[in-house]
Amino acid sequence: MSDEIESAQIQVFGADPRHAELEARELRDALRQLDGAQVRFASSEEQRNAAGAKGTELLTPEVVLILTTGTFALARTAIKAWVDVRKSRRVRVVHSDGTVTELQGGVSGREVRALRDGQGGQSDGPGGSGPGGER
Repeated sequence: MSDEIESAQIQVFGADPRHAELEARELRDALRQLDGAQVRFASSEEQRNAAGAKGTELLTPEVVLILTTGTFALARTAIKAWVDVRKSRRVRVVHSDGTVTELQGGVSGREVRALRDGQGGQSDGPGGSGPGGER
């Protein structure tokens, strides 16, 4: 099974076409760092097919990436981590077997920076002090 190559369409949604493209480029760059993963923008025909699979219920623009990898478990983790950085991030992953996974961000960039700066500790404000936070 480890010899199988898995492919998926990743639809990246944005507030407008430019935003969707910028977000898709960021995700593409993140996924390219995975060993054995190949990521590219979908052709116009592939994008039309992806949009037709779910209908036009969403009014936000989307950009479709095609991901090919030997194991999708690591890619799924990377996509989830990328999405979780901003509440505005939203992706739909359409697997080759037809299953669909939708992910939407859960934390804001400000929250991530606070976590990075405080290394996981909580502070009472933006200027919170103390090197070690309780977890």
